[in-house]
Amino acid sequence: MSDENTNVSVVAEAVVEADIPEPGTVESATPAGPGVMRPLETLSNVELAVTVELGRTRLLMKELLSLRPGSVVELDRHVGSPVDIFVNSTLLAHGEVVVVDEELGVRITAIAGGDDGSRGA
Repeated sequence: MSDENTNVSVVAEAVVEADIPEPGTVESATPAGPGVMRPLETLSNVELAVTVELGRTRLLMKELLSLRPGSVVELDRHVGSPVDIFVNSTLLAHGEVVVVDEELGVRITAIAGGDDGSRGA
């Protein structure tokens, strides 16, 4: 083992049903044949992996292996900073952590745009 740096991301994951608000059409691969257009709503029950990233840090392998219950890992964000919301590893939005009926949630504050939206290492 070497003392190379290791990326560590702290994330919370959830699976949600896609709710596609804009009506549209997609090409169907049903027995009706290709080229038949179906409403985009046919995808509304597709489950997508949603990841909320609180922050990142870099650790040496020996630091990672020394972590125990109660250890604190310092992240690259400050309290109150926006969190990143990824859908299938693609940056979708930014938000803030909220508490709803004693459970954590995320309030979307901005939809990502202007870049390729890919998840960096």
